[in-house]
Amino acid sequence: MKEPTNKKITAKASFVKLSPRKLRLVADAVRNMNPMQAIDSLKLLNKRAAKPIREVIMQGVANAKNNFQASPASLFIESLQIEEGPRGPKRMDKSHSARFDRGVKRKRMAHIVLRLAIKESK
Repeated sequence: MKEPTNKKITAKASFVKLSPRKLRLVADAVRNMNPMQAIDSLKLLNKRAAKPIREVIMQGVANAKNNFQASPASLFIESLQIEEGPRGPKRMDKSHSARFDRGVKRKRMAHIVLRLAIKESK
């Protein structure tokens, strides 16, 4: 099978219902890893943010296999970005009584963008 040299494989997850800050903590832990190593380490990580990131990495590996016939061993994570999504509906914090201008909880969302690249064999 012929492997392309300059192809970029992308995978995305939009409107993930976790705050971007919590996702970035987990993304920093796996940013410079091989995708298969990252999937293994995310299975053991005791954070809720590990599951959506693991699913995006698995999606990127599957895209590389199906669309570019690339083996998972020849892939590396080029970039893993956590971007801010829209802020969800406002919710009132009941500890501040009926004053809606104080104690407003904003539910944050995030977008995950992963770019994989293929290692050039020498």
